[in-house]
Amino acid sequence: MLRRTLAVVAALLVPSGLLVATSSPDAWALISGQGIANCQIFSGTGTVSPGLTPAGSSGGVKIHFTAALDSAAVGGCPNSNVTVPVGDTIIGGTVTGSGSYKGVNASACGNFNGPDVVGKIVVTIKWTMSGVPIAPTRLVYTANPGTVTGAPMDTITLTAPPGSATKTGSFAAPATLNTVQLKTDLPGPGCPPGPTSAFNILGGNVLV
Repeated sequence: MLRRTLAVVAALLVPSGLLVATSSPDAWALISGQGIANCQIFSGTGTVSPGLTPAGSSGGVKIHFTAALDSAAVGGCPNSNVTVPVGDTIIGGTVTGSGSYKGVNASACGNFNGPDVVGKIVVTIKWTMSGVPIAPTRLVYTANPGTVTGAPMDTITLTAPPGSATKTGSFAAPATLNTVQLKTDLPGPGCPPGPTSAFNILGGNVLV
């Protein structure tokens, strides 16, 4: 009898479909972190397609990369200042990016590390926090010139200006901080015959 009574009460309090009808994805959305994130990149991998050669080939270059913010090496991101959520600190995260460069024979080593211009590259940073989780940061770079420099290995520095960048999610303000730098083992302008398609990320920084 008791079980039957409890079942009737439950049916009255929670009609069929009520939870589904009243649930909203926004109720579970992550909050946007505020402040400044300044973190070192310690390792990662990436690809460029077509691979880099001295002469290159006609058309653009696609790029994809994944890197880690290594919390163990520096105890998180000590130069960051997270103001919301209060008391939270960044202890790690991942950086992923995909997009393309455009130019004449864009896959020539001297053009990639030179006049190539970003067509569009989208970077997503997922943060690991000490307390309350926060939303990722999404950066979209467009028409950025001169992003690849250095010798004997390429350093890719995505920032704006020159070119443009939009930033959404955590750390969206201030809009002026939007730099993602990758120190790679891609050969610089004086590259071997190749093609060199895969690369390692040896260091770098994010400042958003």
